Amino acid sequence: MTSAPAIVAVEPIGVSFGTDRERMSFLFVKVTADDGAVGWGEACDSYGCSYASVLATVVDDVFAPLVIGQRLDAVDPLADRMRLFTRRRLGDGWVAAQARSAVEIALWDLVARRGGRSISAAIGRVRDEIEVYASSAFLEEGPAAHHLRILGPLLDRGIRKVKVRTGPEWRDDLDTLADLRRELGDEIELMVDASETYTLPTARLLADALSRLDVRWLEEPIPQGERAAIEALVARSPVPVAYGEHLFGLSDAIEAMRRRQLDVLQPDASTAGGISEARRMAEAAASFGVRVVPHVCAGPVSLAANLHLAATVPAIRTVEYPPTLVPVWDTFGTGAPLGLDAITDGMLPVPDSPGSGVGLDEAVAADFPYEPPGVRAAGTTGGLPDRFVGDR
Repeated sequence: MTSAPAIVAVEPIGVSFGTDRERMSFLFVKVTADDGAVGWGEACDSYGCSYASVLATVVDDVFAPLVIGQRLDAVDPLADRMRLFTRRRLGDGWVAAQARSAVEIALWDLVARRGGRSISAAIGRVRDEIEVYASSAFLEEGPAAHHLRILGPLLDRGIRKVKVRTGPEWRDDLDTLADLRRELGDEIELMVDASETYTLPTARLLADALSRLDVRWLEEPIPQGERAAIEALVARSPVPVAYGEHLFGLSDAIEAMRRRQLDVLQPDASTAGGISEARRMAEAAASFGVRVVPHVCAGPVSLAANLHLAATVPAIRTVEYPPTLVPVWDTFGTGAPLGLDAITDGMLPVPDSPGSGVGLDEAVAADFPYEPPGVRAAGTTGGLPDRFVGDR
């Protein structure tokens, strides 16, 4: 029997790329074994990876020394090694979990590639394709016709679930949303992402209004740290409330579900600590009657990792699909196609080649070096400093 390979290198690679909306950044991790095999991972801070150099430093200084020289018999022991060595100092959340996620995903990619199987096949695949929902723009960007133009290519591929975003001028957004609901018709499921913008009183008003438009969930209406306010909203909201892209691992998820601080759990393998940790979060949701819909908002390796996550958890039926990131996936990704042409009847195939089925084109990445965002507020087109700080 061939002995397990030893890890000889862990290399973070940051890139920045201008989409048609704004400039975004991404942080990939390349793990190399002593037999030359390579695995790819990616971190996410909920919207690409705005401070990729920060996470790269965490990978270089903290996690790489814990992994290099270790035998890769299985992923979970090395993931536990990274967490246990650092949890009392660096912690389990935020940059620690995000950076650890990238390394863990790369380890899964590497071990599955060497075994000649996809990650989901190695874990235990329950489906070969995943329904995706269109994660679209802020309603303030234009009238309903503008949003229909954005959504048209996705609807043409059979997508029947759509998410749009409200901002500080939420009353105006509701008018646009009502027009969009009429144009889309009842056969399209509609969700709303509020990007942590509101106080509890406004979130309650918004939830009441959204219930009249048959909105299926209201995502992150209140800043994620204001747990008491979130709990109060969930207790009386007529619309299910979704959180999860800022939950870091099983303990975070269980605490949020135990206290009824969400109705829809949105784990992300590139944020929560990796594929295994996101699976634990998703599997725990069944005990609380909570729906699970993974968050995706990063590069091609992150999307592939979350597709494999979804393919191994029976309760996961749908995964987020932001069309603004298609140029990023096409530019940097290798392997399985992830663009609109890969979607049929609203379903995206789970990559079936060894590993995640997706990698990073290193030559292309070298042409797009990472640039810090400076004072720009990530997730906005104008960089408004007061974008997410309360009501109007």
